Amino acid sequence: MFKNFRFAGACVVSLSAFALSPSAQGQQVTSLSMTSDAGDYVGQGLTYFLTPTDGTFSASVNSGGGVSIAYQGFTPGDFWNLDFAAPNNQPLTVGTYLNATRFPFEVSSVPGLAVYGDGRGCNNDNGSFQVLQIVYGPNNTVSAFDATFEQHCEGAVPALRGEIRYNANVVVAVTAPTHIQVVENQNVMFTVTGVDAQARRVVLTASNLPAGATFTDLQNSTGSFSWTPTSAQAGTYIVTFIGDNQAGNTSTASTQIVVIPPPPANDDIASVTRIASIPNSASQDATTATSSPSDPWCYGNNQSVWFTYTPTVNERLEANTFGSNYDTTLSVYTGSPGNLTQMGCNDDAGGTVQSRVRFDATAGTQYYFMVGSLYPQSPANLVFNLQLAPPPFTFTPSIAQFGSVRASTGVVTISGSVTCNANSFVTLFGQIKQTRGGAPINGFFSAFVSCDSTTVSWSTTVQSQTQLFHGRAAALFAAGKASITATAFGFDPDTGEFKQVDISTSVTLRGAQ
Repeated sequence: MFKNFRFAGACVVSLSAFALSPSAQGQQVTSLSMTSDAGDYVGQGLTYFLTPTDGTFSASVNSGGGVSIAYQGFTPGDFWNLDFAAPNNQPLTVGTYLNATRFPFEVSSVPGLAVYGDGRGCNNDNGSFQVLQIVYGPNNTVSAFDATFEQHCEGAVPALRGEIRYNANVVVAVTAPTHIQVVENQNVMFTVTGVDAQARRVVLTASNLPAGATFTDLQNSTGSFSWTPTSAQAGTYIVTFIGDNQAGNTSTASTQIVVIPPPPANDDIASVTRIASIPNSASQDATTATSSPSDPWCYGNNQSVWFTYTPTVNERLEANTFGSNYDTTLSVYTGSPGNLTQMGCNDDAGGTVQSRVRFDATAGTQYYFMVGSLYPQSPANLVFNLQLAPPPFTFTPSIAQFGSVRASTGVVTISGSVTCNANSFVTLFGQIKQTRGGAPINGFFSAFVSCDSTTVSWSTTVQSQTQLFHGRAAALFAAGKASITATAFGFDPDTGEFKQVDISTSVTLRGAQ
């Protein structure tokens, strides 16, 4: 529900977005607010308040003649869908719809309702909804929609309640931050604003204030929130702000406040942990580490922390996170903050979810190491190891001196071996050429070898296209000399190293039965 940010000050605020019309006749608001009871499967007992700041909203006329709203969050996996339909495939009108069942499986005589998202939905549901505004546009479009709803999954008592507004014209609108992340013992302050369509004063109040937080109505349609969470208040809080124009019209907005412990000291490359000598092993809690927009990418950069080392001699180094208790990513860079060049990047190594990089280091060059994760994880107890590395990955492909050819078909089989110093994968691609009566005959081959740190044999059949020899007979490979050019690609999945070897040789083809 919120994005990761690097903290330079007290907090990070994401403001809710309301599109205000140019005139004072009304305000267009797009938002989704939901409150889920404990035990409700779809909402998971949480409170939601989403606006165009968090993702995109779209509306369409559904198969039942009603309205379907789709929300796609900017955070991967964050999405919601809401479907509303009147009985008997009639267009929706302003009013209350009772005894609704799951859309689009409802019987024709009852309304249809379905609210689902983030990978959760009901097999069967029942509930009700009230349409406050509906404006159909041309060509099966929806121009404006506003509805409240209540949904129960599988006939259970816990409910998901909320309101969906899509370009809705409201009398009172309340603007507040949607998501805030703040570090313990740092102050967070923000302003809440109420706007009335007829410019009347909006009285503002707050509910569910955390202990120690204050909210003051400034008597000018704005209010001020202030809170300094203590070191014992880490967690997630939902504060609801209510705007009332004292003429019978109210509106609400909710703010999710996430309080986290301070991030580690090496959370940013500017405060990197320096390693003086190797071998070195450093342990730390990276659970509260954040990510920065300037962090480079290596399979993800959540919960990034930084280390640096400058060798005094040329040496081959290995950095790894073996011993950590979470799925890490690891990368190494030269250069300077803001101008880094990646030397290596790894996600999983050694059959684990930890990471490892190996590289040849130059004396006097400063190397930066970023440890991250694919997604935020808790707990995230990191072990970062830096040590001398074994020799680099090498492999040696060869092609046997003799191959075979079937005289009747010209089918050629060649073979060889691959010797490697690590468990690796080797792929060979090549061309074989033979000249008969001054005319070239060409064929192509490939072979895949899974090398197990020893010498592994391979064999493959040459693929060729039949041609005419002097316009009379098929030009086929025959016994005798042939030349081969090939390229072998080797990959060590443990360290992410790629190597390439080019081969040029001749073989003697012998007749085969």
